[in-house]
Amino acid sequence: MPNRVFLRRQYLACLAAAGLGAASRLLLWTGAASAAAASGAANTVGNDGYRFEDSAAHVQIVGAARLSGDDDELAVTIRIDPGFHINANPASSEFLIPTVLTIAELPPLRIAYPEPVRFKPKFTDETIDVYDGTILITAFFRKGALSPFTSLHGSVTAQACTDQFCLPPAELPLPQG
Repeated sequence: MPNRVFLRRQYLACLAAAGLGAASRLLLWTGAASAAAASGAANTVGNDGYRFEDSAAHVQIVGAARLSGDDDELAVTIRIDPGFHINANPASSEFLIPTVLTIAELPPLRIAYPEPVRFKPKFTDETIDVYDGTILITAFFRKGALSPFTSLHGSVTAQACTDQFCLPPAELPLPQG
């Protein structure tokens, strides 16, 4: 699983690789800082000493249910705050950070991500595929594969954005219990 420093570096590298100049990167960073201040949400202190809000303030895992049918399934429900979206999987561009479900105990046979919606941010002429509102991501395992596990550990990596800026991505742990 990626760590916070790696995700923050990936976020900043994506901004640079997307062809955004220093002024645009500063505007996005300032926008993220302004959103943090306006929301009153908990901030994170980066290695450089700056305080910033990450995506966990606007994207929450609200449930994880084990289901059994033809396959064993883990259905993860994610709520994205109004006014925010997260990048689809696959992401629309190599410069965008996709939403990814990771399970630590065993790799799923496949993961079903929801159908994305098209979105046009103000900082580009291109439309991108995103998720907003409440979404469901389902991991499929062979029948009986989840039986030995009383709990599953894993995470969803997501990057919350508005139409004007993106926050640093967050690694959201699956709920236990």
